[in-house]
Amino acid sequence: MPYYTETESQQVREKFEELVLPWPEVTKKKMFGSPTYSARGTIFAMLVNGGIILSQLDEEQKAALLSGTDAEYFTAHGRVIKKWVLIRIQDTGEVERFIPFIEASYHRAMK
Repeated sequence: MPYYTETESQQVREKFEELVLPWPEVTKKKMFGSPTYSARGTIFAMLVNGGIILSQLDEEQKAALLSGTDAEYFTAHGRVIKKWVLIRIQDTGEVERFIPFIEASYHRAMK
């Protein structure tokens, strides 16, 4: 099963890109079959079916996300990746709720 399919995630992708693509030095490419977003060559986000992975959060930000029910560590092929947090997104309206975390991941990638 792929991590990302356009038919399942197009609306979230469009909303996410509306937010992040105007930011300075953001680039997009496909990695692992998923839209991946970088700043200055460092990945800060990746879209998957049902959510957004943020890869540049500090421990405090990860803890804040993981304390709720909307996030978990990303698991790839049965392996938990504790550097990446998956935010579960059910519809496009939920993306805006997580803008502070998306921005934080972006800003860390810019450093």
